[in-house]
Amino acid sequence: MEGIHLLVKKRIQETLHSYICVANAFVWFNVMPKEIEISECRTEDVGDPIKELWLGLAHEMFEIEHFTIPSEANANRWVEFVREGLVSGRNFLSVAKSGREPVGYAFASVSRDFPLEVAEFVGSINDVYVLPEFRGKGIGKRLVIKCIEKMKAKGVTAARLAVLTENTTAVKLYEKLGFRIYRYGMLK
Repeated sequence: MEGIHLLVKKRIQETLHSYICVANAFVWFNVMPKEIEISECRTEDVGDPIKELWLGLAHEMFEIEHFTIPSEANANRWVEFVREGLVSGRNFLSVAKSGREPVGYAFASVSRDFPLEVAEFVGSINDVYVLPEFRGKGIGKRLVIKCIEKMKAKGVTAARLAVLTENTTAVKLYEKLGFRIYRYGMLK
């Protein structure tokens, strides 16, 4: 059995590559996950499942930067902030779902409220988060692309995002999507 590779190809929207070691033989096969759907989130859709995703992001970020406290109170504030932004049209929220369960989201802002004249109309991708067990499947990429498409439709000519330096996987993804480092933020 050693050296046997079994490749099963299936045309699906998202392909999950799994490796299983059985009796010193590696079998590589594609597992058919539930199809991942990316959709726009309406104000009334911003509830506990989305709040739980934000808490996941907040916990991971707090481990690195020790800034925003991943508390229930902050999660509730974030939900209200998102809802207000959706109502005003200055923010939008895209959600990735596996079946009916949210597995990731991207939250972005588009605002013309800057008080000075500027050369470009800039939108900001504020948050991108995918549950750990769903990472590496292209969901984050699809969420970012959805944000960029939505921004373009609103007349945005440039998109910004911030990423923690420790998140090298995300940095590589953003660079592949055409983002470049233009500023360094420092913390003491």
